[in-house]
Amino acid sequence: MKKTVLLALLLVLSLYGMSQDNEADFNNNYLEYHRGLKESVSDSSRAFYLSNLANYYKFSRPDSGIYYATKGFELAKKIGNKRMELRALGSLALSHETLGNSITAYRIALDGLREVEEYDPERKGEYYRMLGSITRQNQKFVEAREYFLKAKDEFFRTNKPGALATIYAELGVVNSEIGDIDSAFYYGYQGIALAESIQAPVPMDVAYDRMGNIHNRFQNLDSALFYYKLSYAVRSEVRKSPSILRKIASIYTQKEQPDSALYYAEESLIRGLTNGLYEDVSESSLFFSDFYENRDPSKAITYYKMALNYQDSLEYMSKMTGFADLANFDELQRQAELERANEAYQSRLRTTILIGSTFTLLIIAFFLYRNNRAKHKSKLQIEGAYNQLKSTQAQLIQSEKMASLGELTAGIAHEIQNPLNFVNNFSELNKELIADLIEEIENGDLEEVKLIATDIENNEEKINHHGKRAGAIVKSMLEHSRTNSGERTLTDLNELADEYLRLSYHGLRAKDKSFQADFKTDFEPNLPKVNIVAQDIGRVLLNLINNAFYVVDEKAKSGIEGYKPEVIVNTNKTERGIEISVKDNGKGIPESIKEKIFQPFFTTKPTGSGTGLGLSLSYDIVKAHGGEIKIESKEGRGTVFTLEIPFPTN
Repeated sequence: MKKTVLLALLLVLSLYGMSQDNEADFNNNYLEYHRGLKESVSDSSRAFYLSNLANYYKFSRPDSGIYYATKGFELAKKIGNKRMELRALGSLALSHETLGNSITAYRIALDGLREVEEYDPERKGEYYRMLGSITRQNQKFVEAREYFLKAKDEFFRTNKPGALATIYAELGVVNSEIGDIDSAFYYGYQGIALAESIQAPVPMDVAYDRMGNIHNRFQNLDSALFYYKLSYAVRSEVRKSPSILRKIASIYTQKEQPDSALYYAEESLIRGLTNGLYEDVSESSLFFSDFYENRDPSKAITYYKMALNYQDSLEYMSKMTGFADLANFDELQRQAELERANEAYQSRLRTTILIGSTFTLLIIAFFLYRNNRAKHKSKLQIEGAYNQLKSTQAQLIQSEKMASLGELTAGIAHEIQNPLNFVNNFSELNKELIADLIEEIENGDLEEVKLIATDIENNEEKINHHGKRAGAIVKSMLEHSRTNSGERTLTDLNELADEYLRLSYHGLRAKDKSFQADFKTDFEPNLPKVNIVAQDIGRVLLNLINNAFYVVDEKAKSGIEGYKPEVIVNTNKTERGIEISVKDNGKGIPESIKEKIFQPFFTTKPTGSGTGLGLSLSYDIVKAHGGEIKIESKEGRGTVFTLEIPFPTN
């Protein structure tokens, strides 16, 4: 009886799916591909249209995607068109991935990667992205990050901004799962900024979806729901997969809004059944089983059995693909790791040979130099070494800047929650006031109506204020994520110092919940604006304030009785310009190392906690503005860093 009911449900949903397919018939590409396939007489044209149909169906109807990709692959192989063969192979892997058959998808993608490296290297990024996506779905987050980083390099090299935006988004997700919050938000917002700058729907969809995952990972439910709905809104009908609907349903469940959760979960199940997505049907059925566990146990059991049936169907389909000899995904991963280890060995062997050859050449060059027979060659070698040193220095500086940007992003993401909480609270309050307003209107009490209306107006002003505040924070965040143009602008140093003090504190709190320190400001009012590169001076302030918080935290951990960690930032106007001081009550700087602290790579932090470039870069930035950094420190009592920014001279 239950099987009969289930078959009837599937029949109804199949008819629903047919109506959806009829609506899709109006898609011009869909019509063109089918018409072209029907009318083509040459194998080359048929392979072309089969490949396009496979690409069209890979997300919406993966069973059809597998059919057309397999036919296209066989035909392309028959006529010897290697590029068409590899394109069909990519669609075949993605169709299996959508269907939930990870092992087959991973094997196909690995085979395809070996082929593209020889025949079509421009497609390497696509295969790295596929491998990263598959390993991420199987919770192999470290391996996924390696694949996505390789894909990032390939898409950057081949100048594909849309694909690059999706990779930034994927890197954000895997870093959040690994626990690197700074990198997670940095890459996530980079992906959104790049996708929005080119206004490409698919990259925007992926970037919004992955940012929703990041916020969901850190229990920022309202932000997660916001980005999931943005992702769903920009998706085409073909890409409206059950998974995004299920994510929205999950958020509403956590927010204890069962009606909304049920609506989106039903949509997810219908789409999964319509398009034959066995894994999605199984996952949606499990969602309903959990949903009804305490509401309607009989329904919960029915949906649980449905999930098991579709999981069995998925495993059966996996065996029918020809890869049943693969015991599990971990075994396949082990094989891939062995291959990577072999490649790494070959690379080390080449490096060893290169180092040995270089050493031999240096010995020869030395004797040639001693005998005055290779002066010109020695000069070229020295110039080459100098250029390499400059290149390495530039890379280290960029690394330090990225670390600074990560700290900024963490602080901003933490800080933006505050105005959003205000907006939500006042919105809820207005809903209650409006209900009271309607009641008083019905009672005819106009005086009470006026008072309530005034309260609503005041609340709306507060919502507007905090909404603009959140917008300003987002705008600031996007400005920090863009490359610095180096242009000077008139800047209020009080605002700049206050902003970076808060961002530093919130960034450190986001990374370490146990961190505690007081901070104060003593700003001179009506401070004149100065012409500076705001991002550069901001980076200097962030470095000095971070260092100050670090030393007071270290002193607090030493267990000194009665000690209260404190950082004070103040500003003053002098005859020459503006002074910004960052004062801490930490352990101070010993006289023996005062002269070394601005040297590159010098650091007192433990190994792995700093590059030793922060103060060196800060010193260079301030000098480029014509200013100075001064230090006053008393060992055991604290340190004051004073930053002097001169007024421009006419």
